[in-house]
Amino acid sequence: MKNQLEDRKESVQAQPLVNETLRQLEAAKRAVELLRANAAKSVHVSKHESSLGHDGNLEMESKRLEKSDSTNNIEIEVRSLRSEVELLRSAIEIAETKFQEEQIQNTVKIRSAYEFIEQIKLELSQRESELERKKAEVKKLKEKLMDKENELQGVLDENERLNFTLQKITSLSSKKEQELQKELNMLEECVAALKGEMMDKETTLQSISEENEILKMEINKRFTFAHVGVAREDVAVEIGAAKAAERDAFAKLKIMMEEAERSNRKAMMVAEMLEAAQAANTEKETELKRIKVQCDQWRKAAEAAAAIFSTRDEGQIAERSMSMDNYNNNVMKTKYLSFCDDIDDDWSDLQRKKNGNVLKKIGVLWKKPQKTVIDS
Repeated sequence: MKNQLEDRKESVQAQPLVNETLRQLEAAKRAVELLRANAAKSVHVSKHESSLGHDGNLEMESKRLEKSDSTNNIEIEVRSLRSEVELLRSAIEIAETKFQEEQIQNTVKIRSAYEFIEQIKLELSQRESELERKKAEVKKLKEKLMDKENELQGVLDENERLNFTLQKITSLSSKKEQELQKELNMLEECVAALKGEMMDKETTLQSISEENEILKMEINKRFTFAHVGVAREDVAVEIGAAKAAERDAFAKLKIMMEEAERSNRKAMMVAEMLEAAQAANTEKETELKRIKVQCDQWRKAAEAAAAIFSTRDEGQIAERSMSMDNYNNNVMKTKYLSFCDDIDDDWSDLQRKKNGNVLKKIGVLWKKPQKTVIDS
């Protein structure tokens, strides 16, 4: 394209030379016509003068011959006159020959000048056609550049939207992690409280077991001394009460152990759900970072293409068409906004489903111990 522009500049620079050549040809034509007229006049005048001079000389010579009687002198004069006439004829022929040669040379020069002008016109037409083709190519490149710029703008908009989505997801995930951490801390406190109660129950059970052993020893002593009657009935009542207390203690201890085990399982489940939520958030952040990197790559490629196209155009790109910009912007915005909306909707649905499942599981785990305590 630079070569064509240089050729165009050379053709523009050659145009004054062509005009000057045309003017010189016109001047040469006028000079040739003037030379022709002058030559014709000179030939006519020379012929007339030669004829007049010849006639005058003949008259003078005839008069002189009439006066002179020498025939030798007459012959000599006649010969000299004939030689002069021959010289004049040869001079006229030479002049006519030179005139014809000059006319032929001028004709050849004029013809070559016309051929040169026709060749220049042909080259100019070819360069104009090449220029039109290059203009069409530049127009196509401008359209491609506008498309790339619109695509770049869409990618930038998508990048901003993805950054906003990433920030929103990060804030939501941090809030969810805080809530799950609070829930885990509450469950740990509950487990610690249940463990304390279980230790108290074990201590109570140990004391009751020791009391039962003491009662058994007293019963054996009483049976050894053969106490019967009312004393035996009192001992049987005390033994029944001790056994009932022992059964109650064992039942309560069993319930407390089951509650502690359920609390441990619940804490483990909450920890697993917290880890799963963190892993999901990590995956989403990785995916969003990958998309962001890809958007940056698209943006860099579009900027490189825009730089290449602007370099090729060499400052000759005209103003953009506003209607085309609006159309392309609307198309790209609709495309990427719908894509981002789909991403937001999918992520929101996934978060709602996960949050709903987590809350349901926590609610079920909280309800089970309450029902067990009520039943007991």
